[in-house]
Amino acid sequence: MIVNLRRGFTTLELLVVILILLIMAAIAFPNLSGWVRNQRLKGAARDLLSHFQFARLEAIKHSTTIALAFNPGTGGVGNYTVFVDDGAGGGTAGNLIQDNEAESTLRRAIMPVGVTLVSTTFTDDRAGYNARGFPVLGNGGTVRLSTDSRSYEVEMKKTSGGLSLNGPL
Repeated sequence: MIVNLRRGFTTLELLVVILILLIMAAIAFPNLSGWVRNQRLKGAARDLLSHFQFARLEAIKHSTTIALAFNPGTGGVGNYTVFVDDGAGGGTAGNLIQDNEAESTLRRAIMPVGVTLVSTTFTDDRAGYNARGFPVLGNGGTVRLSTDSRSYEVEMKKTSGGLSLNGPL
C-alpha cells in the first residue's frame, strides 16, 4: 500500500492566493480612505451639534450666556471654542466675545485631519444662548464643515435656537 505523505500547499498555490489578496487590497484601499475621511466629517458635524446642545443646556442650567466662537480655517482646518460669556474680568456680559481668561472656557474643538471648518453665517462668526436657552440677539445661522468632496451644515434657528444637521451636501 502506497501512502502519499505530502499534505499542504505548493509554493505556486500560495503565490497565487497572495497575488489575489494583493489585487483585492489595491482595489479596496482608495475606497477605504474616502470612507474614513467621510466618517471623520460626519463625526465632526455630530460633535459640533452636541456642543451647541451642551452650550444651550449650560446656559439654562447656570442662568448665564454661553457663547460659541468659530475660527474658520483659511487654508487650514479651523476650530471653535465654547465659553461662559458672563462679563467676568471687566468685560461685557452677552457680547459673545471671550473678553479675557476670566471667562471660563468650557470646550475647545479643532477639526480632525481632512475636515475644515469652512464658514459660518453668524455675525462675527459667533453664536450664543442666553439664560432662557434662546439665541443671543436672535442670531441664528449655520456652520459649514467640509472635506474635499462633501459638506455638512449645522443650523441654529433664529428665533427658537433649535438645531438641525444637514448633509451630506
